[in-house]
Amino acid sequence: MSELLDDVPQLRINQNIGKSSEPVGASNVDLRGLGTQRTLLLIDGRRVAFTDPAGTIDTNIVPVALISNVEIVTGGASAAYGSDAVAGVVNFLLNKNLKGFRLDTSYGQSIYDDHHRPSVSAAYGIGLMDDRLHLTFAADYMHNDGQTAQGTRPWGNDKTALLTNPAYTRTNGQPRLLIANNSRFVQMTAGGVLTRAVGLQIAQQLGFPTGTGVQFGPGGTVIPFNYGTNIGGTFMTGGDGTSLVDEGNILPEIERITGYGELRYELSDDVEFFADFLYSRVNVLSDLSPNRDDAGFLVRDDNAFLPSSVRTAMAAAGLTSITVGRMNFEDQTSVFDNATDVKRWTFGLKGRFGDGWRWDVSGQISRNDYESISHYNRISNRWTLGLDTVVNPATGQPICRALLNTPNPTAAQDPYGDIRNCVPINPFGAGSINQAALDYYRGTSWTRSRQEQDVFAANVSGNPFKTWAGDVKFALGAEYRREMTKLTADADSALRRWRSINSQPFSGEFTVKEGYAEVVVPLVNGAAWADNLDVNAAVRYTDYELSGGVTTWKVGTSYSPIPDLRFRATLSRDIRAPNNYELFQRGNQVISAIIDPRTNTSRPTLQITSGNSALKPERADTLTAGVIFQPSFLPGFRAAIDYYRIAIKQAISTIAPQSIVDYCEQGRTEFCAGVVRDAAQRITQVNVIPFNADSMKTSGVDIELQYRFSLGTGQLNLRGLANYVAEISTTSNGITNDYVGLAGIAPPPAGLPQWRFNLDANYAAGPWKLGLGYRYIGGGKFDTRFNITTLDLIDNTVSGRGYVDVNAAYALSSTVELYGRVENLLNVDPPITPNSIATPTVANSQFYDRRGTYFVIGGRIRL
Repeated sequence: MSELLDDVPQLRINQNIGKSSEPVGASNVDLRGLGTQRTLLLIDGRRVAFTDPAGTIDTNIVPVALISNVEIVTGGASAAYGSDAVAGVVNFLLNKNLKGFRLDTSYGQSIYDDHHRPSVSAAYGIGLMDDRLHLTFAADYMHNDGQTAQGTRPWGNDKTALLTNPAYTRTNGQPRLLIANNSRFVQMTAGGVLTRAVGLQIAQQLGFPTGTGVQFGPGGTVIPFNYGTNIGGTFMTGGDGTSLVDEGNILPEIERITGYGELRYELSDDVEFFADFLYSRVNVLSDLSPNRDDAGFLVRDDNAFLPSSVRTAMAAAGLTSITVGRMNFEDQTSVFDNATDVKRWTFGLKGRFGDGWRWDVSGQISRNDYESISHYNRISNRWTLGLDTVVNPATGQPICRALLNTPNPTAAQDPYGDIRNCVPINPFGAGSINQAALDYYRGTSWTRSRQEQDVFAANVSGNPFKTWAGDVKFALGAEYRREMTKLTADADSALRRWRSINSQPFSGEFTVKEGYAEVVVPLVNGAAWADNLDVNAAVRYTDYELSGGVTTWKVGTSYSPIPDLRFRATLSRDIRAPNNYELFQRGNQVISAIIDPRTNTSRPTLQITSGNSALKPERADTLTAGVIFQPSFLPGFRAAIDYYRIAIKQAISTIAPQSIVDYCEQGRTEFCAGVVRDAAQRITQVNVIPFNADSMKTSGVDIELQYRFSLGTGQLNLRGLANYVAEISTTSNGITNDYVGLAGIAPPPAGLPQWRFNLDANYAAGPWKLGLGYRYIGGGKFDTRFNITTLDLIDNTVSGRGYVDVNAAYALSSTVELYGRVENLLNVDPPITPNSIATPTVANSQFYDRRGTYFVIGGRIRL
């Protein structure tokens, strides 16, 4: 589905390729880069329930076999379509009148022999009982095995990472950050390495070369650790540290199964009953780094497994403990297994009465289940207890200190069995952790959630009277909606015992009541000064159970001075209320690198995201204005240009953890409560909660050109789509940040290229169809907030990319067609924009192709 929507410049496809704290693999539509929650997703004009607890919708659930069109309405849509349509609406229209059988099978793979994607979709429609009864069935299957190692790409195997520059000061002209190849961990190896400060001391006592540290080789042997250059808190250039950069994800493995069935029955000439059912299951498998200890764990001088030479060196240095960093490959790569189950029932009646009036009443029941299982997670307390191992004086064997001190703990002393079951852990040397220890501290955590949505609606529309210029169109309707999210988790997660994730159970529910009216009034038709002029208006009152009532409205006009030219404009007020996740979630945690501006060092830091029950609905004022030119002297030509401006007040925003830290240090004290420091003033935790920012704004221009004409024995269709973004900014406490051209870091914030455009030429003659396309995605800056008052990067620019696509199809008969296409024909590499996590995504921007040249072949049958 994300491939289908890639051709729309106004859309940003947000696909999480491996962030463990969010649904992995989901493809969420995002109009105007304002956030997926501000885009209302519909199937056949009806809402789609959230598919995960975070309040987003995975477009993978849509039945591809029946999609006839994708209707996109950008901006000003809340009054007509309902709340949440601040940025607009994406409406997947299904073929409801299919008769006969359709089958589409295809296979795709990249030039690197991965992303293998078999796909099959089928649909069948039949009319019975003189077409009074119509049945439609559809099913889809797709499996993409993805690629979870970016080192398989030439651009992704240089071990590129974002480093803090140890030479940086505010006045010496050095950049604060470096993008460098051959990046390795400063304080992690497979066998363990002493953290740098203590490692230099112990190395000196051991007689190792000056400037080296201490690491543990095979069998726990003590050997020098060679440091590289540009030594930061997490990465350095070169040296003996291990690296996981090559293992960054390109795309997780995704499997989708969708089934759809619809029934329509004419009860009379004027009344029809309808019902449909949608089922979809999406499975996603992804991986992240093994459990790691980049900040180091404590080892005391009486540790049972500590090599004697190190114990002696500690005594000589006057140390009773050391800290050891380690990449625990014995734990295996962390695996995330996500599943989304969607079940939606729709039913109702629709009909006609009077002179052209139409009505409908409907109900919609959605029950969506989400599950995320994290394999090979680690219980932090058990890891700590198992590492603190001493020699049992009674047996001469290693024993956990806690078990030696408390051999028969009470239930109050040991409520989870961590002490009585403790297994000694030997961390010295690669492969030193045995299976018994792994079974003790390693395990599986899980998160499960149910998203429920009930919608009941009634609508009536018609032409109540005529003016001198034509029929007045009128529509009236009401809707009741219930939204519920309930999240559960394993007992250890609820107690925050795992190293990562630790989803906190919560439950939230609210109801919404809405009523609306729309009218279109023609004012002029066929006058000398105007071929056509009409005005339209809509108003909707929405009553939120938790935050009260809000009124949205829209007024617009359409004016054609001559048949070839039409001007259009719309002014509207739109709304979005916070969802259950934004309101009620109790804390989701992840460990990621945070750069402390005070020291310019990077350190793995606990980050906890929670809800905010005090959030208020956001309000948006939207202006769109444009012109359409279809000259009669040039049949087949059409040009449209539209300006848009959206200004959101009290925008519900979430600030990235790094930005919270940076803003606090810049004197914006409202963010400092979210930064937790220990007694040594090291950042130990960053708390993230959504809040109502002062405003969010975007503006720009959409351009569409199309020309269809005969050429030789066939038809040539030329089309161009472009989006120019003039502004996309947020303002909080008087500080404004504009993210136009933000091409490096991932959201939040959500940046957009200043220019995106698609050019397509399609030619059809006889049995052949040939196509050539060019997609351009503009560049910009690694971070639009960089290099303003501080030299953050020497080169903060990111160049744009252009992609050439070709396709062809050949009809063997009136019912059978073969087709193929090549995407990114020239195998253009993405720009190198690494993020700062332990397993960095080297090409972090989601706009640019990371997959490489991709081949698809397939066939279609129409019977």
